[in-house]
Amino acid sequence: MVDLLIFVYLAAPVVVGAAAILYALTRAPDRIQLATVALFAASIIYFAQAYELSKRGGSLEILGFALGAYALSVYVCMAALSIYFKRWAWRAAIGVFALHIGLGLLGAPAALEQGTKGTVALAAYLLLAAVGLWALLHKGSRTAVSAATPSEA
Repeated sequence: MVDLLIFVYLAAPVVVGAAAILYALTRAPDRIQLATVALFAASIIYFAQAYELSKRGGSLEILGFALGAYALSVYVCMAALSIYFKRWAWRAAIGVFALHIGLGLLGAPAALEQGTKGTVALAAYLLLAAVGLWALLHKGSRTAVSAATPSEA
């Protein structure tokens, strides 16, 4: 199971990196697509962690199900942001990435104690959050979201 989690922790930033390369080739005026890929990668990481916690049993199983529910809500937010450019989805995505950074920094000492797995996970968390926040707060992304009509907000 540990090998699978390390694979997920490594694969998620690679997906975001591939999206960044794709963006560089297409040069869209906004970065919404890059932010949605980062949200998707974050939800994959959350689902992987939820699965690992649910297999341990006891109170960790409940925490795993709660984390799975959070991962599902992150995925729904990502879908709404990518399809509709809703302002609430944009704001929620900023909150998700801010929470992502906070949880990553809060768990940094424990992650670094775990060795390679923890270090890779922490790097993946912080990379995804940084790319996602940058993409959402980019001028083109703010313009795309604010250009939505009031009925779409």
